[in-house]
Amino acid sequence: MVFFTLLLLFLTGILSPAVAPSVATTPLVITVKTDYAANSEKLVWSPERRLNWEDFKGQPDEKNPHHALTAANMAVDASWKNNQFIYEVKCVFLPTESWSKNKSSYKLLAHEQLHFDLTEVHARQLRKQLKSLSINAKNLKSDLNRTVDGAFKEWKAEQELFDKLSKHGLDSTSQNEWAYSINTRLKELEPYQ
Repeated sequence: MVFFTLLLLFLTGILSPAVAPSVATTPLVITVKTDYAANSEKLVWSPERRLNWEDFKGQPDEKNPHHALTAANMAVDASWKNNQFIYEVKCVFLPTESWSKNKSSYKLLAHEQLHFDLTEVHARQLRKQLKSLSINAKNLKSDLNRTVDGAFKEWKAEQELFDKLSKHGLDSTSQNEWAYSINTRLKELEPYQ
């Protein structure tokens, strides 16, 4: 199961049409930034660094029927500086918000890793979309909002579909199909790593 961390700063800073992006003293600099768990440690996705149970430092929710929760997010930092659109998208894992009730199951850990990997797939897709945008100072907010909002909706929907079809990792056949699909997509999107 994955926990989607869409922080208030992100929601008010990027997605809310009523809130203007922050503007520096010169109108040529506009910054739209997300903050993901500012006071929390985080791990940036890497092909070399796989999750281990020591990374899950949060307190398990005893009322939650699932055995583990992966808190992952796409952190977006975008700005308009010197007549240029600059952006960075990171896929991050939040250890203090992630937990497990069963830290001896490798099958469960593999399922949680796939949630993190699937988040990286969507981060790469977002990087690809942002690269193809024709952004200027006038359309930055509207085009960025639409693109990022759509990316987060697709990410959340696919995470939920993954859990549903794999029965939270209990259906081995479905889990293996998802693992193959996610790894294939990561390879296809390697230019956007």
